[in-house]
Order: sequence, then structure tokens, then C-alpha cells
Amino acid sequence: MKRNRWVAGTLCVLLLTLLIYCIVAGVADLRTHIMLAFGVILGFAYSLRGRLPDELVRRSGGSITHDDDATNVSPKVYLPILLVIIAIACTAIAWVLL
Repeated sequence: MKRNRWVAGTLCVLLLTLLIYCIVAGVADLRTHIMLAFGVILGFAYSLRGRLPDELVRRSGGSITHDDDATNVSPKVYLPILLVIIAIACTAIAWVLL
């Protein structure tokens, strides 16, 4: 597997942890749970296959494109940013809980 697929898998595990926490603690509403679950499913699909499912790309009308398209932002740019944001969120949650 490539590094960006490992990072995407790690982010999915963090999102799944956040989803489980939200459900158990009753912190968020149903829309947030659905959004987090959809993000986890898409992230795991990407980390397993290396690209988004063709059905999703087709249903989006082309607004979601394959990762090998030159017009997309490189995963080297947005994955570290997402990782930092999730790390800040985890730190904030730990701060509040302690």
C-alpha cells in the first residue's frame, strides 16, 4: 500500500473512534452520526481500493473525480492538514474530559 492509503486508513480509524464516542456519549445528533459514518465508509473504500468507487464517481455527475486526475489537490497536501486537524480535535476532547 502507498503511504497516502495508510494515512487515509488512519484518519478513518480516528473518524470511527469519534463516531463511536458520539454515539456512546450522546454528544451529537443523527445528522452528525450519518456524516461521520459516510466519511468512514468512503475513507475505508479509498484505503482498500486506492480510489473512490466508480459507482460513486458516476452518481456524482463527475463532480467527484478520480485521484489520478491532475486537477485534484495532491494527497500530500490535504492528508497532513486533516491529520493535524484531527489531532487538535482529539487534544481538545481530551482537555475537556480531563
